[in-house]
Amino acid sequence: MEEDKIAEKIRNLRLEKNITLESLGERTGFTKGYLSKLENAKKVPPIASLSKIARALGVEIADFFDRETKDISYSIVRKDERKPVIRNGTLFGYYYESIAYKKHHKKMEPFIITLTPHARDHTIFDHRGEEFMFVLEGKMKVFLGDERHILDEGDCIYFDSSIPHRGECIGDKEAKVLVAIFSE
Repeated sequence: MEEDKIAEKIRNLRLEKNITLESLGERTGFTKGYLSKLENAKKVPPIASLSKIARALGVEIADFFDRETKDISYSIVRKDERKPVIRNGTLFGYYYESIAYKKHHKKMEPFIITLTPHARDHTIFDHRGEEFMFVLEGKMKVFLGDERHILDEGDCIYFDSSIPHRGECIGDKEAKVLVAIFSE
C-alpha cells in the first residue's frame, strides 16, 4: 500500500538525518504523537502536512514516493502510473495522486485531487508557498480565509497558501481538481 511506503520513507529519512520525533515536531509544528502515527501508518498525511515534513527534512514531497533514482530534466507520468497518496478519501473528503513524482528537484508539486461528496472532515490547511487549483470535473467550494468561492468545471484559483484554506465537493458527484503547490 502506498500509505505504508510513505510512512516508512518519512521514518527512514528522519532517521537517516539523525532527527528525533521531537525535533521534527518543532520544525513542523506537529506533535510527537501525530508524527509517530504518520510513521506507523496509523494516520495518512494531507499534502500540506507532507509539504511541511519534506521541508523540515530538507527533501521534496516526491521523495516520499517510489521514483527512478536517476535525475531527468522532465517527467512523464502516464495515467496508469499515478501514485495514489490517499486511497480511501471518504473520511477526509478527498484523495490525491502524485502526477510528477519522477522528476527530482522540482519547484512545484502537482497532484490530482478527487473531492468526495458529503465529506465529514473539515481540516483547514496552511503552509508556506503558493497554490493553484483547476477544476477538471464537478463543482467545489474553496474556503480561503474568511471568504468562500464556488468553482465550476474549468474554473481555477491561485492563492498564497499561507492563508488558511480547504476545498469541498459540492453536490453528489466527485470533483476532480488539478492542484500545483509551490513551496518556498
